[in-house]
Amino acid sequence: MSPRSVNTIARTLIQTVVRQKLNAIKSDPERSLRNLVDMGLSFAAGSEQKRFLQQAQQALQDENSAYYRIIYDMALHVDTEHLMGFGMNLGYNSLTAGARTIRRLEGEHGYDIPWCLTLVIDRKGYAAHEADYASLIEQGKRLGIYTYLLIAPELPVGLFTLLRQQKDCAFLLFTSPDELTGDIIDSMAQLYHVMPVVRFGDGAEEVCDAMRRREMLYSVFLPYHPEESENISGDGDVLDIEQFHSPLTIFMSYTAPEKDKSSPFYLRIIAARDDLHVQTIPVELWEDLRFIDGVISPLPSHSIAFNAGCFLIRPDGAVDDSISFAATPLEDILSASH
Repeated sequence: MSPRSVNTIARTLIQTVVRQKLNAIKSDPERSLRNLVDMGLSFAAGSEQKRFLQQAQQALQDENSAYYRIIYDMALHVDTEHLMGFGMNLGYNSLTAGARTIRRLEGEHGYDIPWCLTLVIDRKGYAAHEADYASLIEQGKRLGIYTYLLIAPELPVGLFTLLRQQKDCAFLLFTSPDELTGDIIDSMAQLYHVMPVVRFGDGAEEVCDAMRRREMLYSVFLPYHPEESENISGDGDVLDIEQFHSPLTIFMSYTAPEKDKSSPFYLRIIAARDDLHVQTIPVELWEDLRFIDGVISPLPSHSIAFNAGCFLIRPDGAVDDSISFAATPLEDILSASH
């Protein structure tokens, strides 16, 4: 039996059990969540996976935990197909089966393969390179990359067509409230493997309310400059939590973190997650991406991002206009970045 067949069977079995547990959460959230974590721990292979799930077990010993409220709210107000579509693509295709492919290929070739790619998208660049974006994602999947961060201050025509064609990937689509009109939200409600992430600001509350009425999975994000981080509350109080009903509050620094050095702000984020008392989970985007990459692979990690012109963005934010995924295969870009 081919590995692809084994993965398909494994995914189907896991999906069936998870769907049952999600439905059970609606009637008995405490017991069902503990059972779900216990099940995950029994299947966990890596030490970091086990450590994470053991921490989850510990957090769920407190029946007043905000984690219960978040997940119970999602079970009640998010369509199960959205939770399954995005969750299975992220949790199984990307962080389980995809991670195995990444580790195998890294062992064979000796260079780091990131578990996700970040793509900045605008209308002009996307129109000129629509086929290149489709090719990049296909190349990424062959390397085990099934998660994509799409930073799109404006939503290009044709983007949803691409997303529909890549139903085995998990997409986080970062955009502004102005872009999320009623028609756009109606279209996105059918994309179960896509999680819109709304920029905090004017109009965000109305957009989140509209997505909640459609039982969509969504989150909010707040861009910030690192020098401003001292003025940001890492526990989520910077947002009006009850009005947004956002399971994640994602803080996005304009520059990537220093290699092998966590910022004081990220340490505050971790402390807030360990003692969560608000109904949202704070995330520092680049730091948490790097952490997950380190869990997946022992090789030194580095973020891979491309700007709207398809050119590589260096960790310091500088654009390298000599490296473009429209002209160079992804494998060559990754090997050259080693």
